[in-house]
Amino acid sequence: MGSCASADECGVRESFNVSAEAVSLWLYTTADNVIIPIVMPIICLLGVMTNTSFLYVMFRVPKMRSDTNIYLAHLAVADVLYLGMTTSIYIWFFVSSPVAFNFPFHNSASCVSFILVLNTGYFTTIATVTMVSYDRYLALCHPIKHRQIRGRSRTNKMAALCWLVGLLFACSTVPHSAHLNVQIFHWPDGDTYEDLPSLVHRCGAVSPWVRYAVPPFQNFPWLVAMTANVYMYIQIVRQLNNRRCTDCKMKKTQMALLIRNQVAKMLVVNGLIFFMCQAPFRILSFSEWICLIANVPDPLVALLGSGARWLSTLPQVINTIINPLIYSAMNQQYRSAFIQVFQCRSNARQRNNVRPPFAISASENKNSSTDNINTSDTNETQL
Repeated sequence: MGSCASADECGVRESFNVSAEAVSLWLYTTADNVIIPIVMPIICLLGVMTNTSFLYVMFRVPKMRSDTNIYLAHLAVADVLYLGMTTSIYIWFFVSSPVAFNFPFHNSASCVSFILVLNTGYFTTIATVTMVSYDRYLALCHPIKHRQIRGRSRTNKMAALCWLVGLLFACSTVPHSAHLNVQIFHWPDGDTYEDLPSLVHRCGAVSPWVRYAVPPFQNFPWLVAMTANVYMYIQIVRQLNNRRCTDCKMKKTQMALLIRNQVAKMLVVNGLIFFMCQAPFRILSFSEWICLIANVPDPLVALLGSGARWLSTLPQVINTIINPLIYSAMNQQYRSAFIQVFQCRSNARQRNNVRPPFAISASENKNSSTDNINTSDTNETQL
């Protein structure tokens, strides 16, 4: 996995003689020129803001550190990891070369590292969403068993297991993109094309058979997880509709039941949106693999053209933004925690920016100081 900066060092898989009419096929399209430098940075910024805000609220509000929220915190970290790797590589593509999606790597080790980190974040999100669904499924459908096995230690172990599963599945997909291939492009003569690079780098499979063997390791875990989650969502919704509280005379019991149901519904909606956003990519991936085995052209790629890339990629990165938004939209407890944290910070900034008047009596100054101390104590108590 040494340096691969030249064709002689790496070995050339393909060589292309590009005609003047075909040059545009190898360059960025109009959609690429809008999505990569404009849409992708906006999505990345919003995704980092929403997920880090959720993590910050969990850090500041002790009552938010429930077992379910610990899973959601790991989901937020995995989302940020996947989002950061995806958006950064597209932007790096765009600024480093005029040739579309020319990998800015010079050795195969860079391909391995990038694919490993990216897919670890991706598969960890799938594992964590499934673990959250399973935890709620046990709590509602098998409450006795859930009470016997629940605990902070178990939650931390299960979260660590999600990352381990994500890493293992990511390792299984590395051979699909572990070799840096160097392609030679012979561009047409003329000043217009003299700035186009003659060597183009692609991260490809280590051998041809890998293209047939690896896709199942990418697609079937998602399919199994989606099937399992849909089953658990059906059982959760059915249980919510059937269960009636037989001892809800106390207001505290009613509130606990309401919060439990809100959290369950929130997680079901969050999981359904997650798999809906993942579906376009997986459908295109399945289609490509089946057509590869059948040795026929892919009809979906022929129909969608260059739009297939964004149809499959954009929903996945957009999903990383909306998870914390769903939490706040569907659950009063989450909204209250967000308001508590950020409103208190806003009030603190306002107090720091207020200057006392030049003419003030000693008694007024003493009363003002006492009021500020009481207000500060109240805010600390709320946090």
